[in-house]
Amino acid sequence: MSTSRENKVLLNALKLFVTVTVMSLIMVVRAQAAVICLDPGHGGVGTSGAGALYPPYMEKQLNFAVASQVKSELEAAGHTVYMTRNGDVSLGLDQRAAYANSVNADVLISIHFNSSGAHDKFGSEVWSSMFGGHRNVGYGLGNSVLSQLTGLGFASKGVKTKLGQSGDYYGVIRHGVSFGIPTIIIEHCFMDNPIDRAIMESKGLTSLAHADAVGITNYINSVGGVIPKADPVIFAEGSTGVGGAAAAASDPFKTKYGFPKDASGNVTYTDASGGREVFTAAEWNKLLGLWNYTGDPEAFLKQQSASVLRGLVNQ
Repeated sequence: MSTSRENKVLLNALKLFVTVTVMSLIMVVRAQAAVICLDPGHGGVGTSGAGALYPPYMEKQLNFAVASQVKSELEAAGHTVYMTRNGDVSLGLDQRAAYANSVNADVLISIHFNSSGAHDKFGSEVWSSMFGGHRNVGYGLGNSVLSQLTGLGFASKGVKTKLGQSGDYYGVIRHGVSFGIPTIIIEHCFMDNPIDRAIMESKGLTSLAHADAVGITNYINSVGGVIPKADPVIFAEGSTGVGGAAAAASDPFKTKYGFPKDASGNVTYTDASGGREVFTAAEWNKLLGLWNYTGDPEAFLKQQSASVLRGLVNQ
């Protein structure tokens, strides 16, 4: 009888120990949980917000599919995750950052795929802010994600920064850091390059999403579960705060490659074969928007035929 009673005491003590241990582990997991805002890049009806286009792929669709799967994995790991869009809708870059701020996000991660005019570029790259603590988070988080993407077979192009006329060049990063939210852009691969496309198709989007989720989680764990805070970065229009005042804001209908533009902003486009189309200012701006994420949209426009550009405008 005494032995039986002692066994019960030991069993109850063991149960209590297991319960306390499990609760402690849960508290640790919760303490390491972050608030993450995922931004599926682009979006909107038809091709106007498609992002990169390379049949049968529309970038906006790839972005949304990957972001949705990343969200599921991160939530399963205990993080709180929001998405800037939950359908095929158009959002301004400032709106995306403002939403991340409204949910008190610790970090804003914009999901993208790349393309190039000659289809000869390849590899994965991450864009980060170049300022202060935002740069530190961007480099740490970006390299953690890239280490997972290279494990799938993609070449790493590294974590990059680019200076614009009013701070960081890329709008979602610039607006994100203005709220004090570290922000990065993940460019998974060049979907129009045969090498990258073969990896993407053989591994599947689920594998790319898993790579993102593991990279994000590994980074959060590496900083003790708390993504470092960074001060807001805001510059006056036309001034980067680096090297003095920058040039005045560029003309949104710029024609640096010599496309003739009249006083109303109408652009006459002539392709390499002599095909010619005249685009209104609004039409030209729409075309620039399709490749604006590259930082040099006209470099991509000038490689298209006039008829293809007209078709894109008319869709």
